[in-house]
Amino acid sequence: MSKISSTFLLYFIQNRFINTVSSSTLPLASVSTIEFLKNSCGLAADSPFSAGRKLQFDEKSAKKYEAVLGFLKSYGFENSQIAKLIAKQPSILQSRVYNNLKPKFEFLKDIGFVGPLLPKVILSNPGILLRGLDSHLKPSFCFIKEMLESDEQANVAIRRSSWLLTSSFKGVMQSNVNVLLGEGVPSRNISKLIGLQPRTIMQKVDRMVCAVKKVKELGIEPHTRMFVHALRVVVSISDTTWKKKINVLKSLGWSEKEILTAFKRDPYCLACSEEKMRAVADFCLNTAKLDPETVISYPKFFMSGLDKCLRPRFKVLEVLKVKKLIKNRKIAWLLFLGERNFVTNYVLKHLDEVPDLMDIYRGNAAAESRPVL
Repeated sequence: MSKISSTFLLYFIQNRFINTVSSSTLPLASVSTIEFLKNSCGLAADSPFSAGRKLQFDEKSAKKYEAVLGFLKSYGFENSQIAKLIAKQPSILQSRVYNNLKPKFEFLKDIGFVGPLLPKVILSNPGILLRGLDSHLKPSFCFIKEMLESDEQANVAIRRSSWLLTSSFKGVMQSNVNVLLGEGVPSRNISKLIGLQPRTIMQKVDRMVCAVKKVKELGIEPHTRMFVHALRVVVSISDTTWKKKINVLKSLGWSEKEILTAFKRDPYCLACSEEKMRAVADFCLNTAKLDPETVISYPKFFMSGLDKCLRPRFKVLEVLKVKKLIKNRKIAWLLFLGERNFVTNYVLKHLDEVPDLMDIYRGNAAAESRPVL
């Protein structure tokens, strides 16, 4: 039996020799394996096989591959999804269907991953199929379910990060939970943290300890709801990135004290990119002509969509000001109204006076160019 490195196979596929070079110039096993995968699931020519893995092709292995592919199709996998799965994790082809794959697929179905959700969760983390069912997957799910108090909430958290099922629930997740409980973070807030951002609880324990210390030093108490939101942001960015973001805001005219006050009010203001910080500040200070004190007192500015929310609302309000349909007052708080509230009271309400107002709100360039007086 011949074993051919998948990297070697990929070389021929990428250079399209499969259709242009006579079969005598290629090892028989590589031609057979390539053709099998192309014909069975449409594996793309540029599929990134893991370097160093080996695929074996003979009559016996071909039957095993066919059994795996047929099994995947029986659970709703499309050819493109199968090709993607094999590209990510070629060893799946060597799995035993009834002793290995089937019990794991049935487990995933039992916890709520049915229909299109099943291929989706597996493609997001093929490592699920490499973990032991009784030794890891089931205990991990029980831990998540215990923390979130229902199958449904656990399912939602896993959809957000399927790595919850493959992370070390004893060595990492449980240890991080213990750190938070030891600091006085209420269990209901820990559950909220896991539900909102599962990856937070999968950080290295040392990083979690440092993040907790940093958030406490900023003056946010562990028993408050805001603590887990601040923790989520601090854990997600490195110390270097944190300093860069602080420096960006300082360069735009705010003191570090003002920035940290804004962070404590709404931690997600430091979760956006440095590029967005600059763009939002430019809009607020130069287009909307808001004073710096107003901007930093509304940290939500940095979390709002610039082109989907701030700009269109500002254009509407400017038109209404020109038409004297609203008072010439500070508009900052109007930019954060709920969508229905804003559309009802500042768009639909004034369509008789400004027929193009909805088009302006939707960004219609022609409507924006028409004179409003």
